[in-house]
Amino acid sequence: MKKLIAVVSMFVVATVFSLPAFADAGSTGSNNGADQVKNVKVGSRNASTGWVEVLDNTHAEAAKGKTTGEQLTGVVAGGAIGVRRTIHRVGAGAIDLLTFWIPKKQPLINPEKARLE
Repeated sequence: MKKLIAVVSMFVVATVFSLPAFADAGSTGSNNGADQVKNVKVGSRNASTGWVEVLDNTHAEAAKGKTTGEQLTGVVAGGAIGVRRTIHRVGAGAIDLLTFWIPKKQPLINPEKARLE
């Protein structure tokens, strides 16, 4: 497991440092690789902070209940909703990281709309 984490970390660091040179060499647009850099930033944020969705949705659903029973039901339902959104966010972040070089591609999930900060 440690070797896998080391290899992935080295890949991410190599990708981030080689991104401006790679984007400049093949880019014919005027953005000069800004879309690719945005995809790397958004993809890494989504992949690394996707687990926050479980906590956020659990709290949001539990807060809707007025009685203890409704709050407990909200915790269970919010946890399930959060797990689904976590899988979606982490998957979208991984896809954004793996396909960052595609020109004119926007991130799959915009983190500005999420309540992560």
